[in-house]
Amino acid sequence: MNLSIRNSLPLISLLILGAFALTGCVGARMGVSWPAVGLIELYGETHITIAYNNDVAILSPSNGAPARLINPLNGEVMRDNENNPRTWILRGSENEGSQFFSVPIRIDEDTVLIADNNKRLLRVDSVVVEVQRAYPLADKVLTNMLLAGDTLYLPFQNGGLSALALEDFQEKWTLTTDAGIWAQPLLVDDMLIIPSIDHFLYAVDRFTGERLWSLDLGGAVTSTPLLANGRLYVGSFDKSFFEISLAGEILNEYGTQNWVWGTPAADENGIIYVADLSGYVHALDGENGLRERWSVQIAERGIRAGPLVFGERVIVASRDGKVYWLDKRDGQLINAREIDDRPELLGDMMLLEPSENLAIDEPLLLVSSVHDGRLLIAFGVDGRQTWVYPR
Repeated sequence: MNLSIRNSLPLISLLILGAFALTGCVGARMGVSWPAVGLIELYGETHITIAYNNDVAILSPSNGAPARLINPLNGEVMRDNENNPRTWILRGSENEGSQFFSVPIRIDEDTVLIADNNKRLLRVDSVVVEVQRAYPLADKVLTNMLLAGDTLYLPFQNGGLSALALEDFQEKWTLTTDAGIWAQPLLVDDMLIIPSIDHFLYAVDRFTGERLWSLDLGGAVTSTPLLANGRLYVGSFDKSFFEISLAGEILNEYGTQNWVWGTPAADENGIIYVADLSGYVHALDGENGLRERWSVQIAERGIRAGPLVFGERVIVASRDGKVYWLDKRDGQLINAREIDDRPELLGDMMLLEPSENLAIDEPLLLVSSVHDGRLLIAFGVDGRQTWVYPR
């Protein structure tokens, strides 16, 4: 194992692997992880999906309540033996102690795919929320899968990536890496960009797996790169942030105060916003060689999640249990909201714009925590709390 990877593992283990990494036991509870949050279609509308430890749930964006199951034959709400409404929650405790760290992917009107940490890909009947079949995988999946066309791309916790045919889940090709892939790959046209803990950023042909280029970034790469300005932007555990061409050439580099874990954000002016594990937020000019516009230490603890940009604001969530709104022009603090009990905010945030399909009238900021009583918190973009989903 590379020395700098070995030196990174104590904090990585603290945040993600915990006792699980030490024991490798099936069904062992993860020490401290964070929820994966995404969107999924259900009953013709867009819903929120959240995967965390032993459960996967689908929620209503308007109030955060678990979606009720609807009988497709009569349109009525399904009910259990005690006449309570059934809701869309897949429980690992009912499926061989599964744990879930990637959101489900819909493949047709009635079926979703979910990877669990028992080295399985679960085909789930979305109507009644029951596992139809479990396909064995080469390794555990710790981050979101990627579906593109007729191919499902699976990044593995301990290294490597498999491309599976969606028709029969047979392997099309594999990529070997020296350490795990803990962030979802990025698809750019027909090129798949893959970050890895082994320090490398890989680019492969999405159809054949042929390696197009690989780039050593000096430290573990744990985030999906951002594509902006026709270039890639990504940080590493070398306390560095990079601007990279689509041909695999490092164009510019910026030194951060600490490791960069989350995906950066960009605004309409080409300014790139990146946060690090010392609580700093940096604004860099993507059109001028990553020239620093401003750099401020806003949080008391590290910022793992990537920033979000909305209007004239940059929003970050920190391990100190707070969400911060900054003026994107100079980094000045505009607002801060402290989550009750100040749980660590480790998962990536999501911003939902109003739409008829989402059934919300105002923009909604989704922030996840490691507190079971406040697993997902929805805010208005002004910082007003809208709803809370407890597990």
